Amino acid sequence: MVPGLVQRHLVVRDGTRIGYQVRPGARPDAPVVVLANGLGGTFEAFRHIYAALPGYRVLCWDYRGLYTSAAPADPAANTVVHQVDDLVEILGREEVERAVFVGWSMGVQVVFELWRRHAARMSGILAINGTSGRPFRTILSSQLVERVIPLLLRMVKAQAELVGKAAGVVAGSDALIATMKRVGLVSSTLDEDAFRDVAAGFRTIDWVIYSDLLERLNQHDAEDVLASITAPTAIVTGDRDVLTPPATAERIHRAIAGSRLHVIRGGTHYTPVEYPAIVKDELHRLLARIPGWALAPARVSA
Repeated sequence: MVPGLVQRHLVVRDGTRIGYQVRPGARPDAPVVVLANGLGGTFEAFRHIYAALPGYRVLCWDYRGLYTSAAPADPAANTVVHQVDDLVEILGREEVERAVFVGWSMGVQVVFELWRRHAARMSGILAINGTSGRPFRTILSSQLVERVIPLLLRMVKAQAELVGKAAGVVAGSDALIATMKRVGLVSSTLDEDAFRDVAAGFRTIDWVIYSDLLERLNQHDAEDVLASITAPTAIVTGDRDVLTPPATAERIHRAIAGSRLHVIRGGTHYTPVEYPAIVKDELHRLLARIPGWALAPARVSA
């Protein structure tokens, strides 16, 4: 659990009830960091990020149809653009004019889309294990996988109830973690308690909605905005990430002028809960580059 977290809700423009989490800052004018999660992740995926930000005001939220957020009345109203618009309404409700944005996995696409639409709100970007769009194209760096995934998603939708029951049994289990370590999907350095808390959320997922979200994520592409990003940007990935391989991060790094890239040796797609000290260091380095955001400059490594 994350100490001091307050759960809130907001009914947005189309009537969808969005859940979000706020951890107040040490003072009313504390700088703000916004966390954009992976698909299926909860705020627990960022527990080490919260710990790295004492004194900061930190916001996170649940995507439409997941966890504390309701599904939209229109199933098609669940695109990356809809998630961005929800975030902007939350920022308005919380009177946040500017923030540093941390995206993990799907959250990286959300953050890049936010830049396209609301760049003036963005003081800095930390992109962790993500891509700029069309993620099916990067998984295992295989064109075959890109063709197979839509078929698998149709199967999941057709057997959503069965998939939900299976997820209820294996999500966060010791057997699942052991298997993922054995096949290299997570590192041996994994914070297992944090991973269990994140994985446990999959027991509550509506797999039809989840599959739709994944399909709409693959329809999104923000690669065209990368060259326009002028906010200080740091990119972190793992050299064993099969979902968004290092080549993806390297391409983003080349496209964003002045960005910093750190490829973690041994890291997979779950670097925030595998190598939190490295992610923390990169976050502090980024904050130190942004006037008004470096509350703890002494923590930043030289």
